[in-house]
Amino acid sequence: MLSNPVLLREVKSALRSPLALALAALYLGVLATLVWWMWPQEGIYSATARASRSLLLVCGVAQLLLVILYAPAFAATAITAEKERNTYDLLFATLLRPRDIVAGKLFSSIVVLLLFVLLSLPVFAACFFLGAVSVREAAAIYMVTAASSVMFGLLGLSVSSVARNSHLALVVTYLLLLLFTAGPWVPWFLLEQQPWAAKFIHEARAFSPLGAMASVILPAFEPSGAWRTYLIFCGAASVVMVAFIIGRVHWAGPRDARRHGATIQDPAELAQRRMSFPFYLVDPQRRKGCIPDWLNPMFAKELRSRAFGGGRWIFRLAAACFGLSMLLMIGVVGNLVGPTPNLIRSVALVFQLGLIVLIVPSLTAGAITQERERGNLELLRMSRLGPLSFLTGKLGVALLFVMFLLLGTLPGWFAIYYLEINTMPEILDAWAVIGATILFALTAGLFSSALAPRTPVATALAYAITFLAAIVTLLPLLTADQLSVRLREMILVLNPFASALQVLTRGVFDDLGILWQRHAVMSLGVSALFLIIAFLRLRWLLLPQK
Repeated sequence: MLSNPVLLREVKSALRSPLALALAALYLGVLATLVWWMWPQEGIYSATARASRSLLLVCGVAQLLLVILYAPAFAATAITAEKERNTYDLLFATLLRPRDIVAGKLFSSIVVLLLFVLLSLPVFAACFFLGAVSVREAAAIYMVTAASSVMFGLLGLSVSSVARNSHLALVVTYLLLLLFTAGPWVPWFLLEQQPWAAKFIHEARAFSPLGAMASVILPAFEPSGAWRTYLIFCGAASVVMVAFIIGRVHWAGPRDARRHGATIQDPAELAQRRMSFPFYLVDPQRRKGCIPDWLNPMFAKELRSRAFGGGRWIFRLAAACFGLSMLLMIGVVGNLVGPTPNLIRSVALVFQLGLIVLIVPSLTAGAITQERERGNLELLRMSRLGPLSFLTGKLGVALLFVMFLLLGTLPGWFAIYYLEINTMPEILDAWAVIGATILFALTAGLFSSALAPRTPVATALAYAITFLAAIVTLLPLLTADQLSVRLREMILVLNPFASALQVLTRGVFDDLGILWQRHAVMSLGVSALFLIIAFLRLRWLLLPQK
Protein backbone atom coordinates (compact mmCIF):
# COMPACT_ATOMS: atom_id res chain seq x y z
CA MET A 1 0.00 0.00 0.00
CA LEU A 2 2.83 2.43 0.78
CA SER A 3 4.11 1.99 -2.77
CA ASN A 4 0.73 2.95 -4.27
CA PRO A 5 1.54 5.87 -6.64
CA VAL A 6 -1.93 7.41 -6.26
CA LEU A 7 -1.58 7.42 -2.47
CA LEU A 8 1.91 8.92 -2.55
CA ARG A 9 0.95 11.60 -5.05
CA GLU A 10 -2.24 12.62 -3.24
CA VAL A 11 -0.65 12.76 0.23
CA LYS A 12 2.41 14.68 -0.96
CA SER A 13 0.40 17.19 -2.98
CA ALA A 14 -2.05 17.71 -0.11
CA LEU A 15 0.60 18.21 2.56
CA ARG A 16 2.71 20.49 0.35
CA SER A 17 -0.19 22.76 -0.55
CA PRO A 18 -0.50 26.14 1.20
CA LEU A 19 -4.12 25.27 1.99
CA ALA A 20 -3.10 22.32 4.17
CA LEU A 21 -0.57 24.44 6.06
CA ALA A 22 -3.12 27.21 6.57
CA LEU A 23 -5.79 24.75 7.77
CA ALA A 24 -3.31 23.08 10.13
CA ALA A 25 -2.28 26.44 11.58
CA LEU A 26 -5.93 27.45 11.99
CA TYR A 27 -6.79 24.08 13.54
CA LEU A 28 -4.04 24.28 16.16
CA GLY A 29 -4.55 28.00 16.68
CA VAL A 30 -8.23 27.60 17.50
CA LEU A 31 -7.61 24.73 19.92
CA ALA A 32 -4.68 26.49 21.63
CA THR A 33 -6.70 29.70 21.98
CA LEU A 34 -9.59 27.83 23.55
CA VAL A 35 -7.27 26.10 26.03
CA TRP A 36 -5.61 29.39 26.97
CA TRP A 37 -8.98 31.13 27.23
CA MET A 38 -10.61 28.39 29.33
CA TRP A 39 -7.65 27.71 31.61
CA PRO A 40 -8.90 27.99 35.22
CA GLN A 41 -7.65 30.93 37.21
CA GLU A 42 -6.65 28.65 40.07
CA GLY A 43 -4.23 26.86 37.74
CA ILE A 44 -5.26 23.49 39.22
CA TYR A 45 -8.18 21.15 39.00
CA SER A 46 -11.27 22.59 40.67
CA ALA A 47 -14.28 20.36 41.04
CA THR A 48 -16.44 23.14 42.47
CA ALA A 49 -15.76 25.62 39.66
CA ARG A 50 -16.11 22.87 37.05
CA ALA A 51 -13.49 24.74 35.06
CA SER A 52 -11.48 21.68 34.18
CA ARG A 53 -14.48 19.74 32.91
CA SER A 54 -15.64 22.72 30.88
CA LEU A 55 -12.20 22.92 29.30
CA LEU A 56 -12.41 19.26 28.31
CA LEU A 57 -15.91 19.72 26.87
CA VAL A 58 -14.95 22.74 24.77
CA CYS A 59 -11.77 21.10 23.46
CA GLY A 60 -13.54 17.88 22.54
CA VAL A 61 -16.44 19.58 20.77
CA ALA A 62 -14.15 22.08 18.98
CA GLN A 63 -11.87 19.28 17.78
CA LEU A 64 -14.85 17.32 16.48
CA LEU A 65 -16.36 20.35 14.71
CA LEU A 66 -13.06 21.18 13.04
CA VAL A 67 -12.73 17.61 11.74
CA ILE A 68 -16.30 17.80 10.40
CA LEU A 69 -15.50 21.12 8.73
CA TYR A 70 -12.23 19.89 7.17
CA ALA A 71 -13.46 16.51 5.89
CA PRO A 72 -15.07 17.83 2.67
CA ALA A 73 -12.07 20.04 1.85
CA PHE A 74 -9.84 16.99 1.31
CA ALA A 75 -12.20 14.12 0.47
CA ALA A 76 -15.11 15.59 -1.51
CA THR A 77 -12.87 16.74 -4.38
CA ALA A 78 -10.61 13.68 -4.65
CA ILE A 79 -12.33 12.22 -7.73
CA THR A 80 -14.13 15.26 -9.13
CA ALA A 81 -10.79 17.09 -9.38
CA GLU A 82 -9.55 14.34 -11.70
CA LYS A 83 -12.66 14.75 -13.84
CA GLU A 84 -12.22 18.52 -14.03
CA ARG A 85 -8.56 18.15 -15.04
CA ASN A 86 -9.56 15.53 -17.64
CA THR A 87 -7.22 12.99 -16.01
CA TYR A 88 -9.87 10.64 -14.64
CA ASP A 89 -10.02 8.48 -17.77
CA LEU A 90 -6.24 8.54 -18.06
CA LEU A 91 -5.94 6.75 -14.71
CA PHE A 92 -7.63 3.70 -16.20
CA ALA A 93 -5.20 3.73 -19.13
CA THR A 94 -2.28 3.07 -16.77
CA LEU A 95 -1.12 -0.26 -15.39
CA LEU A 96 -2.94 0.47 -12.14
CA ARG A 97 -5.94 -1.70 -11.43
CA PRO A 98 -9.22 -0.02 -10.42
CA ARG A 99 -8.87 -1.31 -6.86
CA ASP A 100 -5.43 0.33 -6.62
CA ILE A 101 -6.88 3.65 -7.77
CA VAL A 102 -9.73 3.40 -5.27
CA ALA A 103 -7.39 2.37 -2.44
CA GLY A 104 -5.06 5.28 -3.19
CA LYS A 105 -7.90 7.79 -3.12
CA LEU A 106 -9.43 6.22 -0.01
CA PHE A 107 -6.31 6.14 2.13
CA SER A 108 -5.01 9.51 0.97
CA SER A 109 -8.23 11.23 2.05
CA ILE A 110 -8.29 9.43 5.40
CA VAL A 111 -4.57 9.85 6.16
CA VAL A 112 -4.69 13.63 5.83
CA LEU A 113 -7.69 13.87 8.18
CA LEU A 114 -6.06 11.56 10.73
CA LEU A 115 -2.90 13.69 10.65
CA PHE A 116 -4.98 16.68 11.71
CA VAL A 117 -6.39 14.65 14.60
CA LEU A 118 -2.87 13.67 15.74
CA LEU A 119 -1.72 17.29 15.56
CA SER A 120 -4.04 18.17 18.42
CA LEU A 121 -2.42 15.73 20.87
CA PRO A 122 0.00 18.28 22.45
CA VAL A 123 -2.81 20.81 22.92
CA PHE A 124 -5.22 18.23 24.28
CA ALA A 125 -2.55 16.91 26.67
CA ALA A 126 -2.87 20.14 28.65
CA CYS A 127 -6.10 18.74 30.12
CA PHE A 128 -4.03 16.05 31.89
CA PHE A 129 -2.25 18.71 33.94
CA LEU A 130 -5.61 19.70 35.43
CA GLY A 131 -6.70 16.15 36.13
CA ALA A 132 -9.79 16.81 34.01
CA VAL A 133 -9.52 13.67 31.90
CA SER A 134 -8.49 10.09 32.48
CA VAL A 135 -6.57 7.95 30.01
CA ARG A 136 -9.74 6.00 29.26
CA GLU A 137 -11.71 9.16 28.51
CA ALA A 138 -8.93 10.58 26.31
CA ALA A 139 -8.79 7.30 24.36
CA ALA A 140 -12.57 7.33 23.89
CA ILE A 141 -12.54 10.97 22.73
CA TYR A 142 -9.85 10.27 20.15
CA MET A 143 -11.56 7.10 18.96
CA VAL A 144 -14.78 9.06 18.38
CA THR A 145 -12.86 11.80 16.57
CA ALA A 146 -10.86 9.37 14.45
CA ALA A 147 -13.93 7.30 13.57
CA SER A 148 -15.77 10.49 12.59
CA SER A 149 -12.89 11.61 10.37
CA VAL A 150 -12.79 8.22 8.61
CA MET A 151 -16.56 8.04 8.10
CA PHE A 152 -16.90 11.65 6.93
CA GLY A 153 -13.88 11.29 4.66
CA LEU A 154 -15.48 8.24 3.04
CA LEU A 155 -18.75 10.15 2.81
CA GLY A 156 -17.05 12.94 0.89
CA LEU A 157 -15.31 10.43 -1.36
CA SER A 158 -18.62 8.66 -2.05
CA VAL A 159 -20.19 11.94 -3.12
CA SER A 160 -17.09 12.75 -5.19
CA SER A 161 -17.47 9.50 -7.11
CA VAL A 162 -21.00 10.49 -8.16
CA ALA A 163 -20.86 14.29 -8.55
CA ARG A 164 -20.00 15.98 -11.84
CA ASN A 165 -17.87 18.76 -10.36
CA SER A 166 -16.11 19.70 -7.14
CA HIS A 167 -18.48 22.56 -6.34
CA LEU A 168 -21.53 20.29 -6.30
CA ALA A 169 -19.62 17.58 -4.39
CA LEU A 170 -18.71 20.02 -1.61
CA VAL A 171 -22.27 21.32 -1.25
CA VAL A 172 -23.82 17.85 -1.12
CA THR A 173 -21.19 16.63 1.34
CA TYR A 174 -21.83 19.52 3.72
CA LEU A 175 -25.59 18.84 3.57
CA LEU A 176 -25.04 15.16 4.33
CA LEU A 177 -22.73 16.09 7.20
CA LEU A 178 -25.58 18.13 8.67
CA LEU A 179 -27.86 15.11 8.34
CA PHE A 180 -25.38 12.82 10.12
CA THR A 181 -24.47 15.35 12.82
CA ALA A 182 -27.69 17.21 13.65
CA GLY A 183 -30.34 14.84 12.32
CA PRO A 184 -30.22 12.43 15.29
CA TRP A 185 -30.91 15.39 17.62
CA VAL A 186 -34.23 16.28 15.98
CA PRO A 187 -36.26 13.79 18.11
CA TRP A 188 -34.78 15.32 21.27
CA PHE A 189 -35.67 18.80 20.03
CA LEU A 190 -39.29 17.82 19.26
CA LEU A 191 -40.08 15.11 21.83
CA GLU A 192 -38.14 16.29 24.87
CA GLN A 193 -41.29 16.70 26.97
CA GLN A 194 -42.69 13.25 26.18
CA PRO A 195 -41.77 10.58 28.79
CA TRP A 196 -42.47 7.72 26.38
CA ALA A 197 -39.83 9.01 23.96
CA ALA A 198 -36.89 9.17 26.41
CA LYS A 199 -35.37 5.84 25.34
CA PHE A 200 -35.83 6.59 21.65
CA ILE A 201 -34.18 10.00 22.07
CA HIS A 202 -31.07 8.50 23.70
CA GLU A 203 -30.84 5.77 21.05
CA ALA A 204 -31.15 8.31 18.23
CA ARG A 205 -28.53 10.67 19.66
CA ALA A 206 -26.05 7.80 19.87
CA PHE A 207 -25.75 7.93 16.05
CA SER A 208 -24.50 11.52 16.15
CA PRO A 209 -20.82 12.36 16.78
CA LEU A 210 -21.90 15.10 19.17
CA GLY A 211 -23.99 12.61 21.15
CA ALA A 212 -21.07 10.17 21.27
CA MET A 213 -18.74 12.92 22.50
CA ALA A 214 -21.29 13.96 25.14
CA SER A 215 -21.52 10.38 26.41
CA VAL A 216 -17.78 10.46 27.18
CA ILE A 217 -17.55 13.91 28.73
CA LEU A 218 -21.07 14.32 30.21
CA PRO A 219 -22.34 10.87 31.26
CA ALA A 220 -25.21 12.49 33.18
CA PHE A 221 -26.58 13.97 29.94
CA GLU A 222 -25.98 10.98 27.67
CA PRO A 223 -25.62 7.28 28.62
CA SER A 224 -21.96 6.31 28.83
CA GLY A 225 -22.32 3.48 26.30
CA ALA A 226 -23.50 5.73 23.47
CA TRP A 227 -19.98 6.25 22.11
CA ARG A 228 -19.59 2.48 21.62
CA THR A 229 -22.81 2.40 19.61
CA TYR A 230 -21.49 5.27 17.51
CA LEU A 231 -18.21 3.46 16.80
CA ILE A 232 -20.15 0.40 15.60
CA PHE A 233 -22.28 2.64 13.40
CA CYS A 234 -19.17 4.33 11.95
CA GLY A 235 -17.61 0.96 11.18
CA ALA A 236 -20.73 -0.38 9.44
CA ALA A 237 -21.28 2.84 7.48
CA SER A 238 -17.63 2.94 6.43
CA VAL A 239 -17.78 -0.62 5.08
CA VAL A 240 -20.91 0.21 3.07
CA MET A 241 -19.35 3.37 1.63
CA VAL A 242 -16.11 1.59 0.71
CA ALA A 243 -18.12 -1.03 -1.19
CA PHE A 244 -20.11 1.72 -2.91
CA ILE A 245 -16.98 3.63 -3.97
CA ILE A 246 -15.29 0.51 -5.31
CA GLY A 247 -18.39 -0.45 -7.25
CA ARG A 248 -18.90 3.07 -8.55
CA VAL A 249 -15.35 3.43 -9.83
CA HIS A 250 -14.94 -0.14 -11.07
CA TRP A 251 -18.26 -0.57 -12.88
CA ALA A 252 -19.13 3.01 -13.76
CA GLY A 253 -20.08 3.51 -17.37
CA PRO A 254 -18.66 6.13 -19.73
CA ARG A 255 -19.00 9.66 -18.49
CA ASP A 256 -21.37 12.09 -20.15
CA ALA A 257 -19.13 14.29 -22.24
CA ARG A 258 -21.74 17.01 -22.82
CA ARG A 259 -20.31 20.27 -21.61
CA HIS A 260 -22.15 22.04 -18.80
CA GLY A 261 -24.18 24.88 -20.24
CA ALA A 262 -23.95 23.67 -23.87
CA THR A 263 -26.90 23.80 -26.23
CA ILE A 264 -29.10 20.72 -26.12
CA GLN A 265 -29.49 19.03 -29.49
CA ASP A 266 -30.93 15.64 -28.53
CA PRO A 267 -34.66 15.67 -29.45
CA ALA A 268 -35.60 13.28 -26.65
CA GLU A 269 -33.91 15.36 -23.94
CA LEU A 270 -35.31 18.55 -25.43
CA ALA A 271 -38.87 17.17 -25.39
CA GLN A 272 -38.45 16.04 -21.78
CA ARG A 273 -37.29 19.48 -20.71
CA ARG A 274 -40.22 21.14 -22.53
CA MET A 275 -42.65 19.10 -20.45
CA SER A 276 -41.04 19.87 -17.08
CA PHE A 277 -41.41 22.92 -14.87
CA PRO A 278 -39.94 25.54 -14.89
CA PHE A 279 -38.09 24.97 -18.17
CA TYR A 280 -41.11 25.68 -20.33
CA LEU A 281 -40.99 29.26 -19.03
CA VAL A 282 -37.71 29.82 -20.86
CA ASP A 283 -36.22 28.70 -24.15
CA PRO A 284 -35.16 25.03 -23.62
CA GLN A 285 -32.26 25.45 -26.06
CA ARG A 286 -31.16 28.67 -24.38
CA ARG A 287 -31.53 30.57 -27.64
CA LYS A 288 -33.24 33.91 -27.21
CA GLY A 289 -33.25 37.35 -28.73
CA CYS A 290 -30.76 40.02 -27.89
CA ILE A 291 -30.37 40.94 -24.24
CA PRO A 292 -32.22 44.21 -23.51
CA ASP A 293 -30.14 47.26 -22.77
CA TRP A 294 -31.55 47.54 -19.27
CA LEU A 295 -30.66 43.95 -18.30
CA ASN A 296 -27.31 43.05 -16.77
CA PRO A 297 -25.64 40.69 -19.29
CA MET A 298 -23.97 38.67 -16.53
CA PHE A 299 -27.34 38.20 -14.83
CA ALA A 300 -28.88 37.04 -18.11
CA LYS A 301 -26.01 34.64 -18.77
CA GLU A 302 -26.18 33.12 -15.28
CA LEU A 303 -29.96 32.91 -15.42
CA ARG A 304 -29.93 30.95 -18.68
CA SER A 305 -26.93 28.73 -18.13
CA ARG A 306 -27.07 28.15 -14.39
CA ALA A 307 -30.47 28.92 -12.92
CA PHE A 308 -32.62 27.25 -15.59
CA GLY A 309 -30.04 25.62 -17.82
CA GLY A 310 -27.75 23.95 -15.32
CA GLY A 311 -30.21 21.66 -13.57
CA ARG A 312 -33.28 21.50 -11.39
CA TRP A 313 -31.60 21.07 -8.01
CA ILE A 314 -32.61 24.48 -6.68
CA PHE A 315 -36.30 23.84 -7.38
CA ARG A 316 -36.18 20.34 -6.01
CA LEU A 317 -34.48 21.69 -2.91
CA ALA A 318 -37.13 24.39 -2.50
CA ALA A 319 -39.88 21.75 -2.82
CA ALA A 320 -38.08 19.55 -0.26
CA CYS A 321 -37.77 22.53 2.10
CA PHE A 322 -41.48 23.24 1.73
CA GLY A 323 -42.40 19.64 2.49
CA LEU A 324 -40.03 19.41 5.44
CA SER A 325 -41.27 22.71 6.80
CA MET A 326 -44.84 21.44 6.61
CA LEU A 327 -43.94 18.23 8.41
CA LEU A 328 -42.10 20.11 11.15
CA MET A 329 -44.99 22.47 11.71
CA ILE A 330 -47.54 19.64 11.73
CA GLY A 331 -45.45 17.76 14.27
CA VAL A 332 -44.87 20.80 16.44
CA VAL A 333 -48.35 22.29 16.33
CA GLY A 334 -50.11 18.93 16.59
CA ASN A 335 -50.84 17.01 19.75
CA LEU A 336 -47.94 14.63 19.05
CA VAL A 337 -45.29 16.76 20.71
CA GLY A 338 -47.29 18.99 23.03
CA PRO A 339 -45.86 22.25 21.70
CA THR A 340 -44.88 25.36 23.54
CA PRO A 341 -44.65 28.76 21.82
CA ASN A 342 -40.87 28.79 22.22
CA LEU A 343 -40.64 25.40 20.48
CA ILE A 344 -42.66 26.57 17.47
CA ARG A 345 -40.54 29.70 17.13
CA SER A 346 -37.29 27.80 17.53
CA VAL A 347 -38.19 25.16 14.93
CA ALA A 348 -39.10 27.74 12.29
CA LEU A 349 -36.10 29.94 12.99
CA VAL A 350 -33.43 27.25 13.29
CA PHE A 351 -34.72 25.49 10.18
CA GLN A 352 -34.52 28.64 8.07
CA LEU A 353 -31.18 29.91 9.37
CA GLY A 354 -29.74 26.41 9.07
CA LEU A 355 -30.67 26.31 5.39
CA ILE A 356 -29.04 29.69 4.85
CA VAL A 357 -25.81 28.68 6.56
CA LEU A 358 -25.57 25.38 4.67
CA ILE A 359 -26.64 26.39 1.17
CA VAL A 360 -26.18 30.12 0.54
CA PRO A 361 -22.32 30.23 0.69
CA SER A 362 -22.12 27.71 -2.16
CA LEU A 363 -24.18 29.95 -4.46
CA THR A 364 -21.41 32.55 -4.84
CA ALA A 365 -18.29 30.56 -3.89
CA GLY A 366 -17.63 29.75 -7.54
CA ALA A 367 -18.67 33.11 -8.99
CA ILE A 368 -15.14 34.22 -9.92
CA THR A 369 -13.09 31.03 -9.69
CA GLN A 370 -15.30 29.19 -12.19
CA GLU A 371 -14.77 31.97 -14.74
CA ARG A 372 -11.02 31.67 -14.19
CA GLU A 373 -11.08 27.88 -14.51
CA ARG A 374 -13.07 28.04 -17.75
CA GLY A 375 -10.73 30.65 -19.23
CA ASN A 376 -13.42 33.31 -19.49
CA LEU A 377 -11.43 36.13 -17.89
CA GLU A 378 -9.65 36.84 -21.17
CA LEU A 379 -13.01 37.31 -22.87
CA LEU A 380 -14.26 39.49 -20.02
CA ARG A 381 -11.20 41.73 -20.33
CA MET A 382 -12.11 42.39 -23.95
CA SER A 383 -15.72 43.22 -23.11
CA ARG A 384 -17.19 46.42 -21.70
CA LEU A 385 -18.45 44.59 -18.65
CA GLY A 386 -16.98 46.10 -15.49
CA PRO A 387 -16.37 44.46 -12.10
CA LEU A 388 -19.46 46.11 -10.58
CA SER A 389 -21.77 44.72 -13.27
CA PHE A 390 -20.07 41.33 -12.91
CA LEU A 391 -20.67 41.19 -9.15
CA THR A 392 -24.23 42.53 -9.25
CA GLY A 393 -25.15 39.99 -11.93
CA LYS A 394 -23.75 37.10 -9.90
CA LEU A 395 -25.43 38.36 -6.72
CA GLY A 396 -28.74 38.85 -8.51
CA VAL A 397 -28.96 35.22 -9.62
CA ALA A 398 -27.87 34.03 -6.17
CA LEU A 399 -30.61 36.13 -4.56
CA LEU A 400 -33.10 34.55 -6.99
CA PHE A 401 -32.03 31.13 -5.74
CA VAL A 402 -32.40 32.26 -2.12
CA MET A 403 -35.91 33.53 -2.84
CA PHE A 404 -36.98 30.02 -3.87
CA LEU A 405 -35.48 28.61 -0.67
CA LEU A 406 -37.27 31.19 1.47
CA LEU A 407 -40.57 30.29 -0.18
CA GLY A 408 -40.08 26.75 1.03
CA THR A 409 -39.94 27.89 4.68
CA LEU A 410 -43.13 29.98 4.65
CA PRO A 411 -45.35 27.37 6.41
CA GLY A 412 -43.38 27.80 9.62
CA TRP A 413 -43.75 31.55 9.63
CA PHE A 414 -47.43 31.25 8.71
CA ALA A 415 -47.93 29.06 11.80
CA ILE A 416 -46.24 31.68 13.99
CA TYR A 417 -48.38 34.48 12.58
CA TYR A 418 -51.64 32.51 12.51
CA LEU A 419 -51.30 31.31 16.11
CA GLU A 420 -50.42 34.88 17.19
CA ILE A 421 -47.29 33.63 18.89
CA ASN A 422 -45.38 36.77 17.96
CA THR A 423 -46.35 40.24 16.83
CA MET A 424 -45.58 41.45 13.34
CA PRO A 425 -42.81 43.85 14.53
CA GLU A 426 -41.06 40.94 16.26
CA ILE A 427 -41.30 38.83 13.10
CA LEU A 428 -39.88 41.70 11.04
CA ASP A 429 -36.99 42.11 13.49
CA ALA A 430 -36.20 38.40 13.12
CA TRP A 431 -36.34 38.76 9.34
CA ALA A 432 -33.86 41.63 9.58
CA VAL A 433 -31.42 39.17 11.16
CA ILE A 434 -32.23 36.58 8.46
CA GLY A 435 -31.67 39.13 5.69
CA ALA A 436 -28.36 40.24 7.19
CA THR A 437 -27.27 36.60 7.45
CA ILE A 438 -28.14 36.01 3.79
CA LEU A 439 -26.05 38.99 2.69
CA PHE A 440 -23.18 37.88 4.94
CA ALA A 441 -23.18 34.35 3.49
CA LEU A 442 -23.42 35.60 -0.12
CA THR A 443 -20.62 38.13 0.25
CA ALA A 444 -18.48 35.59 2.12
CA GLY A 445 -18.74 33.38 -0.95
CA LEU A 446 -17.78 36.26 -3.26
CA PHE A 447 -14.87 37.20 -1.00
CA SER A 448 -13.62 33.61 -0.97
CA SER A 449 -14.06 33.25 -4.72
CA ALA A 450 -12.06 36.43 -5.33
CA LEU A 451 -9.09 35.30 -3.22
CA ALA A 452 -9.01 31.53 -3.78
CA PRO A 453 -7.27 29.99 -6.82
CA ARG A 454 -9.83 27.22 -7.36
CA THR A 455 -13.53 26.65 -6.72
CA PRO A 456 -13.11 23.84 -4.13
CA VAL A 457 -10.78 26.04 -2.06
CA ALA A 458 -13.19 28.97 -2.36
CA THR A 459 -16.13 26.81 -1.28
CA ALA A 460 -14.27 25.44 1.74
CA LEU A 461 -13.16 28.95 2.74
CA ALA A 462 -16.70 30.35 2.36
CA TYR A 463 -18.11 27.61 4.57
CA ALA A 464 -15.34 28.11 7.12
CA ILE A 465 -16.16 31.83 7.42
CA THR A 466 -19.90 31.17 7.66
CA PHE A 467 -19.53 28.36 10.20
CA LEU A 468 -17.19 30.52 12.25
CA ALA A 469 -19.89 33.18 12.57
CA ALA A 470 -22.88 30.85 12.97
CA ILE A 471 -21.57 27.86 14.94
CA VAL A 472 -18.26 28.59 16.65
CA THR A 473 -19.75 31.68 18.31
CA LEU A 474 -22.19 29.38 20.13
CA LEU A 475 -19.38 27.83 22.20
CA PRO A 476 -19.99 30.27 25.10
CA LEU A 477 -23.24 28.35 25.72
CA LEU A 478 -21.10 25.39 26.83
CA THR A 479 -19.14 27.51 29.30
CA ALA A 480 -21.71 29.94 30.63
CA ASP A 481 -20.40 29.62 34.18
CA GLN A 482 -16.87 30.54 33.09
CA LEU A 483 -17.61 33.78 31.25
CA SER A 484 -18.89 37.12 32.39
CA VAL A 485 -22.18 38.39 31.05
CA ARG A 486 -20.34 41.13 29.15
CA LEU A 487 -18.02 38.66 27.40
CA ARG A 488 -20.90 36.32 26.52
CA GLU A 489 -22.77 39.23 25.03
CA MET A 490 -19.77 40.32 22.95
CA ILE A 491 -19.49 36.82 21.42
CA LEU A 492 -23.17 35.96 21.01
CA VAL A 493 -23.92 39.25 19.27
CA LEU A 494 -21.98 37.80 16.33
CA ASN A 495 -24.28 34.77 16.13
CA PRO A 496 -27.45 34.95 13.98
CA PHE A 497 -29.21 32.15 15.87
CA ALA A 498 -28.77 33.84 19.25
CA SER A 499 -29.79 37.26 17.91
CA ALA A 500 -32.97 36.00 16.22
CA LEU A 501 -33.97 33.68 19.07
CA GLN A 502 -33.75 36.58 21.52
CA VAL A 503 -36.27 38.49 19.40
CA LEU A 504 -38.81 35.70 18.98
CA THR A 505 -38.58 33.63 22.15
CA ARG A 506 -39.28 34.36 25.79
CA GLY A 507 -36.73 33.72 28.52
CA VAL A 508 -33.83 33.11 26.11
CA PHE A 509 -30.79 35.38 26.50
CA ASP A 510 -32.81 37.78 28.63
CA ASP A 511 -29.72 38.54 30.71
CA LEU A 512 -28.05 40.07 27.66
CA GLY A 513 -28.69 43.36 25.95
CA ILE A 514 -30.55 43.71 22.66
CA LEU A 515 -28.57 41.64 20.18
CA TRP A 516 -30.39 41.78 16.86
CA GLN A 517 -29.76 45.46 16.06
CA ARG A 518 -26.02 45.25 16.69
CA HIS A 519 -25.84 41.91 14.89
CA ALA A 520 -27.56 43.32 11.81
CA VAL A 521 -25.26 46.36 11.73
CA MET A 522 -22.13 44.24 12.16
CA SER A 523 -23.22 41.72 9.54
CA LEU A 524 -23.98 44.44 7.02
CA GLY A 525 -20.64 46.11 7.77
CA VAL A 526 -18.67 42.89 7.28
CA SER A 527 -20.69 42.15 4.13
CA ALA A 528 -19.79 45.57 2.74
CA LEU A 529 -16.12 44.91 3.52
CA PHE A 530 -16.24 41.53 1.77
CA LEU A 531 -17.91 43.12 -1.25
CA ILE A 532 -15.33 45.89 -1.47
CA ILE A 533 -12.45 43.39 -1.29
CA ALA A 534 -14.09 41.21 -3.96
CA PHE A 535 -14.60 44.28 -6.16
CA LEU A 536 -10.98 45.40 -5.85
CA ARG A 537 -9.66 41.89 -6.47
CA LEU A 538 -11.91 41.41 -9.52
CA ARG A 539 -10.94 44.82 -10.84
CA TRP A 540 -7.29 43.78 -10.66
CA LEU A 541 -8.04 40.45 -12.38
CA LEU A 542 -9.80 42.23 -15.24
CA LEU A 543 -6.87 44.56 -15.88
CA PRO A 544 -4.55 43.66 -18.79
CA GLN A 545 -2.10 41.05 -17.53
CA LYS A 546 1.57 41.03 -18.47
